[in-house]
Amino acid sequence: MTNAEVKAAVDEALKDLEEEVRALDFAKVHERSTAHRLAVHLESKFPGWDVDCEYDRDLTAKKLLAGIAECNERRQRDDIFPDIIVHHRGLQGREDNLLAIEIKKNCREDPCDRRKLELLTKQQDNSLPYRYQFGLYLNFNFASKEFDQTWYKRGCSERI
Repeated sequence: MTNAEVKAAVDEALKDLEEEVRALDFAKVHERSTAHRLAVHLESKFPGWDVDCEYDRDLTAKKLLAGIAECNERRQRDDIFPDIIVHHRGLQGREDNLLAIEIKKNCREDPCDRRKLELLTKQQDNSLPYRYQFGLYLNFNFASKEFDQTWYKRGCSERI
């Protein structure tokens, strides 16, 4: 999928989710609930892809990113649980890993999530097995009732 197609699909799903935000008080709902509702809306926007929340598997092993534990003193291990991924279950590599999404509420920047998205989208390092084509950090801003978006490609934040 192209940059424009991925962004348009995510924007459509966010628009659908924003209608729920008006009906529900998302300020009182955990970010996992928000991620789940967004994943529900994403499924129809990405036909042929699997959309999963908190997916912690890489085939039969746990998803791991070396060095992630170092980004926060509370983290004990390098295992990761992306909030939402768009992928082909049971397959590996760039062509089967489309999009990884991390969601926060009223948190414009999270160093661990930023590092995770950088590593998940890094393409040059063959020791990193995931190589997602896109990463997205979504911050639900309570004041504006909107999602601030920071996109990642090739290990860097990038406008798409």
